[in-house]
Amino acid sequence: MLPVIAPIVVAALFVAAGGPASAEARVNSPYPVVRVLSQDDALFVQQQSELEEFRQVMESRTREAAVFPGLDLFEYTRRPSDDLFSLNARLGMRYDTLASLNGCAGKDDITSRSRILIPSQDGLFVNDPPRGELEEMVLATRLAEGKRPLKLVLERDGKRQPVSYFPDDTFSSVERAYFLRILYRNPIDKGYITSMYGWRADPFTGSREFHAGLDIGAGEGTPVHAAREGRVAEVGQNDVLGRYVVIAHPGGYQTVYGHLSSINATIGEEVMTGSIVGAVGHTGMATGPHLHFEVRTRAGTLDPLQLIRMNKR
Repeated sequence: MLPVIAPIVVAALFVAAGGPASAEARVNSPYPVVRVLSQDDALFVQQQSELEEFRQVMESRTREAAVFPGLDLFEYTRRPSDDLFSLNARLGMRYDTLASLNGCAGKDDITSRSRILIPSQDGLFVNDPPRGELEEMVLATRLAEGKRPLKLVLERDGKRQPVSYFPDDTFSSVERAYFLRILYRNPIDKGYITSMYGWRADPFTGSREFHAGLDIGAGEGTPVHAAREGRVAEVGQNDVLGRYVVIAHPGGYQTVYGHLSSINATIGEEVMTGSIVGAVGHTGMATGPHLHFEVRTRAGTLDPLQLIRMNKR
């Protein structure tokens, strides 16, 4: 059995059936404070040593159960010049490990944190219950794959927070694209937002209604592009959306393209990101030419501006 450098936080066994055995562990607070990310700081040296030990175990483990070192957490006060990728480079850690441990849903979120936690191992951390679409995606995908997380309790801002930890795991390509905000392209090359996602006064009735997508203004006939690769799940027409297309994407996502003047897609067709699926129109309940663009998940709808960048009029 490998020696574990104090303070011990988690010890567990890897088993052949797809991940670490479930375990309960208490992460004590306050955490040891790393003051500078250099060899001049003894705790930085310790963190780097434990990280290297963990990686060596992961590289050498076989199908038989293998013991891996205890997980330690350290605290570091972020400097104004520190962003996720500079920390990633200086620590030699995966950026998704740092991001998930510190509850970052996007690459820029860490700049809003004055104090961050640094682990002694690679892996993914998910709040229990998950917070936000990315954490829900990470947890659901791994549970579906049969992976079993370690159960931790972290101390954050004086409060105890249950966390699921998947040692040595990393973002999938879809999760990485979501985190980096490169998952979707704009469905219209030169469109502009005319109505946001969320509650608004209905333009026809004046009553307060929830708008489940973005309205993107553009001239009649402007090409409408698939925001992401996928399969055309539905093509149709109704009184509200007029002519519309629904595309199903990996991970349980769908995008909806409404008020089209024409449709250039068939059910079951595989489309690539950027493929033209129709043209802007004002069919259905529309006050003028525009695209109704909607992102659906298994849990409901999602603000498309979490995935794309567009200008308001």
